[in-house]
Amino acid sequence: MREYQVSKLIGNEILAKPVCLENGNIILEIGTILKPDYIEALISLNIHKIFIEDPFEKYEKENMYFDKKVVWKFEDDLRNILSQHIYKNNQGLKRLLELAERIVTVFEETKEKRALDVINRTADLYEHTIYTTILVMILGREYGFPRKRMVDAVLGCLLHDLGYQYINVIYKNCCYEKMTPIEIYELKRHTILGYSALNKESWIPEISKLMILLHHEKLDGSGYPLKRKTSQEECRMIQICDAFDCTISGMECMKKNLLQAFEIISDYKAYDFHMREILVQKIGYYPVGTFVKTENQKLAVVISQTENAKAPIILYINGIDHSHIVTENLNKKEAPRILSPYDSLEAFISAKD
Repeated sequence: MREYQVSKLIGNEILAKPVCLENGNIILEIGTILKPDYIEALISLNIHKIFIEDPFEKYEKENMYFDKKVVWKFEDDLRNILSQHIYKNNQGLKRLLELAERIVTVFEETKEKRALDVINRTADLYEHTIYTTILVMILGREYGFPRKRMVDAVLGCLLHDLGYQYINVIYKNCCYEKMTPIEIYELKRHTILGYSALNKESWIPEISKLMILLHHEKLDGSGYPLKRKTSQEECRMIQICDAFDCTISGMECMKKNLLQAFEIISDYKAYDFHMREILVQKIGYYPVGTFVKTENQKLAVVISQTENAKAPIILYINGIDHSHIVTENLNKKEAPRILSPYDSLEAFISAKD
């Protein structure tokens, strides 16, 4: 399934999830064919995004390094631990040590070489935390971290946004220009609050604590809360990984697309350039499900990644109407390059026509 802006739909799409009002009442069931008047009604009800069926889903093989169900289990375990936490009552947080060990164990067993897919991201605190953790582990592997150092880094990732448990401020898809100075101050306090709540805990390594405090700092001293330049690799890793995932998920900022996220972490004055180069090579430039046009003027959908982040496997759209499916691995010398991706179904349909 795909999440789409209702305003971008053209009609006859099929719902993959029910549409509900704020009170939970279902107004459109799964499988409903969206007639144009349905779309108008949704817009009038201020329902801006819905999930529709993806006709290419059965051909798509998304790479998340872990199985989806494993990722969801990690998110649920993290949610259960952090949601029960009370300020400075930290005994329950010790369960994160076991979770960190499990995450690293699964990652060590993963020999995946294909680029990572980042798709359908949301501003969910726990989802954001796990994805940031995966990105930090990718960097840690490239830097040759031994297991103990990797576990400590993962623990820092799992705890890095703990401070949000202690404040009451909107951090999802927020816009600093529309926030009051007090709201911005409160939001930025989450780094200090998380660190101060855990500073005296002997079971947490010092590097993990520093990752909590410094994950919004930048190399040029323009970050917060201390405007401090950092030298620790773990801190630099979480700074660039957190900035990247915040951008594509809408955590602590307005949600942007993947290319904009790459542009943000390309600021070599703010983020470690070598780490940025690794992420560019390890994250799929065109996530599974992306509509694209190739240089031979054909339209296609990305169905899988390869070891080359900019050369995925695609399925040509015209092939879907025939008895056989036409796919092509673009990670070959003679294969065409991708000219452009399409952010919306409307843009893709227009290109197809």
